[in-house]
Amino acid sequence: MEYSLDFSQRLIDAANSFIDKDNIDDETGRAVLYLSLLSCEISLKALLEQAGYSPKELKKRSHDFSGLVKDLCFCDLMGTGIAGSKPYSAARLLAQVVDPRVGNGTVGALLEAEEHGASKYPNEIRYGELVRHYPPLLMLGCASVICQWAKDNITIIKRRVT
Repeated sequence: MEYSLDFSQRLIDAANSFIDKDNIDDETGRAVLYLSLLSCEISLKALLEQAGYSPKELKKRSHDFSGLVKDLCFCDLMGTGIAGSKPYSAARLLAQVVDPRVGNGTVGALLEAEEHGASKYPNEIRYGELVRHYPPLLMLGCASVICQWAKDNITIIKRRVT
């Protein structure tokens, strides 16, 4: 496999190691945000690769969250452990709540940040004076939710046959 959930988890662990909850300066926040978004990307690509997308297809997506989410919507989770259960859409990941205190703080809404004026990942996160995005700790939570969801579902995800 080209993409690894273990690597995604290590990015989350690295981001957590930077955090002093009493004082997150701008550059620390930028590092946490960047590692969190990179973890989101790797987790989504690991899921999609397991579902049947080739590494070549996934590399074409580059860092495009909207494209990766679109691909995820063409995948199903095959089974719940209950005999006779039907597949259901992997798009359920997008409805996962990251922080219930944040209005529409779902994975889907947070991954769509760039569509609503946030700094574009990765370049506008890595460079420039001003980063416009959701708070770094919220995005770190998003990365954690995606990675855990991927770990829980990676063995049952399949690309939908069209």
